[in-house]
Amino acid sequence: MSNFMMNVISWILLLLVILTLYLIDKVNHLSNLQTPAKPVEEETDMEPPGDILFAGLEGKRLWDAMNGRPMSGFDAQLIDALRVHYEPILREHIGLTFKDGLTDGRAKVSNSPASQRKIDTPRGFVNSWLPSQHLGSIYRVAHEFAELSPDVREPEDLARLQQTLDSVTNMLHQRANIAVEIPYSEWLLVDEVHAPAPEPEEPAPAQEALALTDESQQAQVIAPVQALEQVQAYEEQQRQDIAAEEDAQNMTAEVIEPVAELKAV
Repeated sequence: MSNFMMNVISWILLLLVILTLYLIDKVNHLSNLQTPAKPVEEETDMEPPGDILFAGLEGKRLWDAMNGRPMSGFDAQLIDALRVHYEPILREHIGLTFKDGLTDGRAKVSNSPASQRKIDTPRGFVNSWLPSQHLGSIYRVAHEFAELSPDVREPEDLARLQQTLDSVTNMLHQRANIAVEIPYSEWLLVDEVHAPAPEPEEPAPAQEALALTDESQQAQVIAPVQALEQVQAYEEQQRQDIAAEEDAQNMTAEVIEPVAELKAV
């Protein structure tokens, strides 16, 4: 076979390879055009943004700042101004830890409370961090409180739990330089420490007032509904008296006018 024929065959094979590659590319292009584009999935479960007030201060860094440790980029006056906004975060973190202890105590299981947890705020959320030893004390108080049923709980046990809870929470607030307005035991243990007062019975229809007497004075307490009725009756009587006075004045004027006319005649 001559060299000419060999060259022709080589060129034909090269053209066939190029044509094959071109056809494959065209087929892929047409296939992509016929395939519908996937719709962009909207993110429905978007996480709320972080609290802008505490931007750059979260977790242990936020706790250290509230404890008075200097933070680069944050002035001491700004940190003090943030304490009023940090107080509900601290209170919520303590309350959630206590709630976890109650739940685990009723379920007869024990866990270690997490030092960091996400706390929701009106502006988003903040990752709060508290010392594990303090959270462990709060958790154990709640756990023991839930394990002791009210019928077997001794007053000494209750006083000890109250004292421990208030001591630990006061220490956390003191380290954060935030005052405790109401002891935590008064609202975390309120359901069982202070039994709710019984519902007052509705007064009988004929009963109009209750008299309360002490050593110094005696006061008459009137039921709110009956007091309102007395006020309305008093106002109605005032209106009747005013109307009666106006009628009397009109009648006097009518009598005086004819007499004046007779005198004039």
